[in-house]
Amino acid sequence: MLKWMIRLGTGLVLVLGVLFWWLILSGSDAAKAAPGEFDLSDWRSKAAAPTEVLPTEIRIIEVGRDIAPPFAAQAGRFGAPISMTYNAVEIIYPDKTIIIGGAVDRSTAETMTQSAAEWRFSDTAYDALAQAMLTADQVLMTHEHLDHVMAIARHPDPAALAPNLVLNAPQIDALPLFAIGDLDPALKALQPRLSGRVESIAPGVVIIPAAGHTPGSQNVFITLQNGEEILLIGDIVWNMGAIEALKTRPVLTQYLVFRPNYEDRDAVKRQVRALHDMMAVEPDLNVLPAHDRDWLIAAAEAEGISFLPAN
Repeated sequence: MLKWMIRLGTGLVLVLGVLFWWLILSGSDAAKAAPGEFDLSDWRSKAAAPTEVLPTEIRIIEVGRDIAPPFAAQAGRFGAPISMTYNAVEIIYPDKTIIIGGAVDRSTAETMTQSAAEWRFSDTAYDALAQAMLTADQVLMTHEHLDHVMAIARHPDPAALAPNLVLNAPQIDALPLFAIGDLDPALKALQPRLSGRVESIAPGVVIIPAAGHTPGSQNVFITLQNGEEILLIGDIVWNMGAIEALKTRPVLTQYLVFRPNYEDRDAVKRQVRALHDMMAVEPDLNVLPAHDRDWLIAAAEAEGISFLPAN
């Protein structure tokens, strides 16, 4: 009997160990190489424009914040929680603005709460973002997950917003998943306004399709009048430590968090490697993930980048 119990206990420990390894640690290393994945020289060429028509700054408009378990954001990372932000980016020109990101609304942010002590949401910032979308020249998003689309899918004036939206086909297809009730007819009627190729949408702003985290994921390359170069990478990683460590999120996160779950992990692994290698040779390039709050606050020390916190 005792031997049987020991064997059973040993087997259970082995099974749990294998599950832990598979869900938390395995299959999360970046690709060994990613030649041709990203082409910074092409982005620079497409962003080129006379200095006076380039954007003057970007503003990171935070609507909410929270924390995330480190092992959920980066495979194999343990220790202190990671400070997370929910935001949109406003690109400022002398005569216009562009909004990147649909952020998250209060009701959705509440369902995502990780820490009651750390969670914050600013109705004032969210309402200001929704209004800024109506006066922006263009409104885009990096990808079609719920914490990036709500100010679009649930905008209080979708008919006025619709003409400003510049989305790709997968992003448009995803909007009904995140609307309350039936999607507004103005948003149902949207047509893709992006070609699916690397393209300039305004002086100094280039859209880079980067399917992987979602089918409609894309990066945004921005050149400011002062020469600063900024790359918005959405959710390729949640925290920049993952790029340094050449890691993606664990399998567990993909299955527990992403709804719908259509992440192409191999594509993300190539993108992480490409970003790691690019940053090694281009240390002045400001690579900004959507959620790494500490990284974004530090990036705001550069001239032309502002971080507006949700108090």
